[in-house]
Amino acid sequence: MEVVEGENNVPCESKDGCLDVVPKRLVGAPLRILLVDDFAPFRESIRQLFNGYDALMVVGEASDGYSAIEMALRLIPHVIIMDVKMPRMTGIEATRRIKRALPAVHVVGVSSQEETLIKEAMQAAGSSAFVTKECAHTLPTVISKLTNREMDIRIF
Repeated sequence: MEVVEGENNVPCESKDGCLDVVPKRLVGAPLRILLVDDFAPFRESIRQLFNGYDALMVVGEASDGYSAIEMALRLIPHVIIMDVKMPRMTGIEATRRIKRALPAVHVVGVSSQEETLIKEAMQAAGSSAFVTKECAHTLPTVISKLTNREMDIRIF
């Protein structure tokens, strides 16, 4: 996992390059999350991961940049998990447009490739962090640190 430089940095703490998820006490209403990725199985796996946390509520899913913009403006999420490479409009351009309209939203870029140019482009567009899909299991920790929110794992 690589975090984009800025005031909301999330350190990479584990030896495998991923942040470890450490359950914490929940504070406040759930964070509203928008998932954006053209690969439906990835969106579903992230939705399932987030369903395990009381502090995270997936409010929508989009499969391309245009849909992401429309849904972000309609749903006003706290956090957007944004794939970088998608059809019709990239996550980089979608992030740029969303951040212009919703500057307070946290966008976390995700990609299967860990390339410096991709990370830098997402940072320039306004993303708060960047996580490789290999480290997607760390997203609850990344979100917790970006939003200063504590999380409990839901016990069923």
